[in-house]
Amino acid sequence: MASNKFEIPDPAATVGRLKKIAASRSLNRRNFITAIGMTGAAAGAELISGCSTTTSSAPITTPASLAQTDVLAFALNLEYLEATFYSFLTTGADMAAKTGVNLQNSGAITGTPAAAIAFTGTNASQITDMLNEIYFDEWNHVRTLQSLLGSSYVSRPAINLAAAGAITATSALSIARLFEDVGITAYTGVIAALSTSNLTFASQILAVESFHSGALRLVSIQNPAIAAYVQADSLDVPPVDLGSAAAEAAGPTVAGGFFSTAGAVTSNATTAPGFVFTRTASQVLAIVYGSGSPAPAGTSSGGFFPNGVNGSIKTV
Repeated sequence: MASNKFEIPDPAATVGRLKKIAASRSLNRRNFITAIGMTGAAAGAELISGCSTTTSSAPITTPASLAQTDVLAFALNLEYLEATFYSFLTTGADMAAKTGVNLQNSGAITGTPAAAIAFTGTNASQITDMLNEIYFDEWNHVRTLQSLLGSSYVSRPAINLAAAGAITATSALSIARLFEDVGITAYTGVIAALSTSNLTFASQILAVESFHSGALRLVSIQNPAIAAYVQADSLDVPPVDLGSAAAEAAGPTVAGGFFSTAGAVTSNATTAPGFVFTRTASQVLAIVYGSGSPAPAGTSSGGFFPNGVNGSIKTV
């Protein structure tokens, strides 16, 4: 699944590209809010209710201008979470030795498993191999985003990996599935605020996260005993086999589906059937700051990020 497009073999060339990116224009506030779709109290209330798949257009208070670097920094926080999770999941330790990843000034990492997770049962070795390959992709995403941001990159914030429960052989796939599905919808939202090489790299990361999601959803359906469904919010699509070719041919329902897409009955004004849902920055933060349910509007820390994320985009 890994791609050469994420390799950065020439540091000198990278620095030159980063200088050009750093000099790119800041986004107009109105265009930024429209593109990234940030929402406020109405969206937070909707997520907590768990009964609607629509999104609010009410913007939260933001600085007058946010650069593309702010958007990439927001994405980097999510990649830190995923890469750190898969590092401990597959090796039992942090990713300090990974080439090109700078973990200086990182926050405390808590809730880690005592050792790498050992899966048993059907396809256990394949699941282990798959998670190791996902880890390869995720730490390369961190490396790439840090390189794109250059001196503007944000350090890894404090992370509580046990925010959704202890990481064990019976919970790891559930947490991984949640991370990948939420990550896809987050990238679908942020890429609208990017351009030039920023957009190219973010789009490639989005594609890889989609590969991860599809694979994890399939093994979750095949291994229900070790992949209990953990709902992110009302936009979440449970990984489930609806039971027949005819049912699947009609698309995902409120009960779920093989893929995290909108079905005929779950689509809305902004997401057509067969398309992926888009989460706003506020909705993503509500999930990663939540503990069992999305955090309310105004929340700036909690859940997987006990001290909040780093950067300008950090409040639900």
